[in-house]
Amino acid sequence: MYRVLLVDDEPTIREGLRTLIPWEEMGFRVIDTAANGHEALQKCRILLPDLLIADIRMPGMNGLELVNNLRKLELNMHILILSGYADFEYAKQAIALRIDGYLLKPVDEDELISYLNKLREQLTHDSAKKRARADERETGMERVIQSLLTEDEKLTIASSADEDSLHWETYEVVLIKPITRNEVVTANQTIIKHKLEALFDQRERGIVFAMEPCIGILLKNGVGDDWNRRILYKDISEACLGQVLDFTAVSGGAVHTWADIILSYRQALNLMKNKFYHKSDVLISVDSNSTPQQVTISESCNESLLLEAIDSIYLALEVGNLEAVQQLIMEMAERMHSDGFTEEEFKNMFTQLFSSVLDKFSRNRSEIQSLEYRSRIMDIHKEQRYNLLLERLNSIAKSIVDSLGDTGNDKQIKRMIDLIHRNYGENLKLEKLAELFNYNSAYLGKLFKQATGDHFNTYLDKVRIEQAKLLLEQGYKVYQVAEKVGYANVDYFHAKFRKYVDTSPSSYKKKE
Repeated sequence: MYRVLLVDDEPTIREGLRTLIPWEEMGFRVIDTAANGHEALQKCRILLPDLLIADIRMPGMNGLELVNNLRKLELNMHILILSGYADFEYAKQAIALRIDGYLLKPVDEDELISYLNKLREQLTHDSAKKRARADERETGMERVIQSLLTEDEKLTIASSADEDSLHWETYEVVLIKPITRNEVVTANQTIIKHKLEALFDQRERGIVFAMEPCIGILLKNGVGDDWNRRILYKDISEACLGQVLDFTAVSGGAVHTWADIILSYRQALNLMKNKFYHKSDVLISVDSNSTPQQVTISESCNESLLLEAIDSIYLALEVGNLEAVQQLIMEMAERMHSDGFTEEEFKNMFTQLFSSVLDKFSRNRSEIQSLEYRSRIMDIHKEQRYNLLLERLNSIAKSIVDSLGDTGNDKQIKRMIDLIHRNYGENLKLEKLAELFNYNSAYLGKLFKQATGDHFNTYLDKVRIEQAKLLLEQGYKVYQVAEKVGYANVDYFHAKFRKYVDTSPSSYKKKE
């Protein structure tokens, strides 16, 4: 598609031109519009359209002044001029500026289409010639850039020679990593590279090169400001559209000498290592990157973090508090991110966490179909983005909460009682449950006593001791029973058992 920029100070004219012509059917695409000559000149410098259609009468900088400035800048593009005046003087001036056509307003659709047909043929012919010249230059320059970035001493002399041919103010390396379903680079990457070459090499905006597993662009005069950054990202997006699932694009910062290009490349490469944490809709640069430096995390820290999260998320799911679950997931994710977890470590941690939570549910809640959820958990490793992985985890959590049934306030005490009977071996605290049930702990304790006749801790102790009696009858040792029913301290278990059974666990076991 050949790129078109429409320029007119009247919004109705701009939109009319955009909709009047079946641009894409004719091989053109309107990439942008401008309301005056100054805006158009700025956009032409960045977008480098193949065709400019501009009004003559505009405030500030008129159409002829715009064309004159474009010619001085040697921005070679085809130009059609629009005018509401049948003025021969305007026509003579426009012709002197080497324009391709002069149309009177209101624009005649057939006349404009006739011009577009001729221009498409000319553009196709010019593109073929330019492509042939560029191919020869690109191959040589690509090899020189690759040798510089890989520090290949064999081409040092050639690199120095090509440095003289690139009189740029600054140089900046942009790396693009296509994301496929199985991380295998396909032939589509070649298609993407060719599209980028048409957008950058042929328009002298930079030089595209292969640097496996990425595609690189040595960008002429750097990325620039935020507006230029968005245009650059948009062009990369269009080149990748339909070829891969997603992509990550990073820039290594502008440098002022040819020799320092490798520094920009290394910065970009470091950013690409953390692509998992990057946003999916922006060009990541050194100043916009928030990923922390990689640090070594001990296995004991990992284990502590995991056990803490398992208990918290399990209880939040048990009481049906999806908001609390999602908050816990986010807090854990942010902690791992700030601690420098790699992508693989991050995914493994959440896989273990949800698998352990399911293990707990499989023992206590028959309505949770463990196999169904386990297959969904394994899909965690398919996600290529941090934010998308969190969305998947939240979706799994919501499905679990939904399958556990009604969470209405009138059933909360019953759920709390059921939770105690299923999870007496856990470290259950009234304050924690009150937080998950969204109650004040004193008020929840009062409701619980009204429903059961016992304070929370008393009720929990009674349930635990009844279970302890059953386990002792089955032949378990006293310390094993204490651990299974939720008492970490054996002496404390002895005291509680004697309080409710009026004998020691050992004596009770001997009687049986």
